[in-house]
Amino acid sequence: MQEFNPYSENEIIKEEELHGVRKVISERLKDSYQNKIHATIYKYIEIKKLKDFKNKINKGSLIDHFIRAVALSLTEKAELNATYDGKVYRVFRDINISYAVSTNRGLVTPVLKNADKLSLDDFCNKRKEIISLVMEWKHKLTDILGGTFTITNLGNFGVDFTLPIINPPQVAILGIARICKLNISWEQSEAPEVKELLPISITYDHSVIDGVMAAEFSQILQKKIDEPENLWLR
Repeated sequence: MQEFNPYSENEIIKEEELHGVRKVISERLKDSYQNKIHATIYKYIEIKKLKDFKNKINKGSLIDHFIRAVALSLTEKAELNATYDGKVYRVFRDINISYAVSTNRGLVTPVLKNADKLSLDDFCNKRKEIISLVMEWKHKLTDILGGTFTITNLGNFGVDFTLPIINPPQVAILGIARICKLNISWEQSEAPEVKELLPISITYDHSVIDGVMAAEFSQILQKKIDEPENLWLR
């Protein structure tokens, strides 16, 4: 008896087996979902002071300064600057930020090494250089391996919230959505006011990271962003 195909009357316009980069991405994400216990917290980051600082110094993009704030936050909450392979949990000293980039061959995460130590000029130049190499597919394996924490930014695509999958063997990933303005108050005693906010999510491997650690990291990040003049003092 011929097996029933519910799609037999629907014309196929494209059919292909996954291969190359797309297959590697699929296998890595499958491994992440099967072997990591995903949990996520969400937070609105107040962003006005960071935007004002960027406009004042007229150097670097908002995302450059935000990545730096993340890197400095990881120096204080190193538990998230780590990998876990199912057996061994490793916390690293160097802050190597994987920054997700969409290319015509699939999603790639070039690594900004020592993101907490570079000068602003070096940081901006390095990020532009490595993204250019990835987009042109001229990068080396060393350019995309060795990351200790990942940032993925969907704000440019008009996304309001995102729940990304951990980039194995790392233990956490931060997702960025688009900036918004909300009439809001964090305290019952305060009257609501319009605030410029950046929605973020932090997805972490609950095998080794507790929700409190992720929440504390988000608090540290907000403090760094509230003091933008200190981001590049090192």
